[in-house]
Amino acid sequence: MIFFAAMRHQMALMRASWQFLVLLGVLQPVVYLLIVLSKVPATETVTAVMLMSFWGSTVWSGAGILRREKMEGTLAPTMLGVRDPRLVLLGKTTGASLLILAVISVTVAAFVLLSGRSMAIALPFWFGVGLALVAVTGTAAGFLLSCLFLLSRYGPQLSALAVAPVTLLSGLLIPVSMLPGWTRPLSWVINLRWVQEFLAGAARGTPDFAALGLAGALTVVYFVLGAFAFQRVTVLARKEGTLDLS
Repeated sequence: MIFFAAMRHQMALMRASWQFLVLLGVLQPVVYLLIVLSKVPATETVTAVMLMSFWGSTVWSGAGILRREKMEGTLAPTMLGVRDPRLVLLGKTTGASLLILAVISVTVAAFVLLSGRSMAIALPFWFGVGLALVAVTGTAAGFLLSCLFLLSRYGPQLSALAVAPVTLLSGLLIPVSMLPGWTRPLSWVINLRWVQEFLAGAARGTPDFAALGLAGALTVVYFVLGAFAFQRVTVLARKEGTLDLS
């Protein structure tokens, strides 16, 4: 199936560029952990670091798939081929999300283990459900942002701009209650906030299923918005023939 073929292809590309994978999946979370962890790390802090690292990796890997294809001259065959290009893009963003999440998870677990610190997870099953949602969320965000960044001439600049504000507004390390009042409503549309609340609750033994539902709903919204953005990409590629010139 083309979806799984595209997923495997993207994973192979990322493994071939192992320096980039090490930078995003190993060095990035380790630096975060060294900065924020005290003697006895709170599980909530560890999950926040995982999500921060995953978001940054999503922006620089999955969200740049179409733009990289444009730079490498493979965008036209992807968009104009006999295979459904949506399945190709979804497969590639899924592959990027799964691989980077796996690397980050192993890195964080190894860091906690080797540092002699503890990380208690009261409900492993629901914590695993939360991690699965993280992968789906990364796919949805990568799908949407990949199209938006391609439609703009300032994709690299938007990539850099997308990391810090989302991390801050989602309340991963700074509680939303400490943010200026006018910014707090913005956190409602960032599903990382709700994923973090669910993961932290599952680790404590009190999972917040309302947060899980909101995170899932926002992920669906991201997919829908991505579909609209992808339609615009398709129009530029197939009807106007201007995509490669933008």
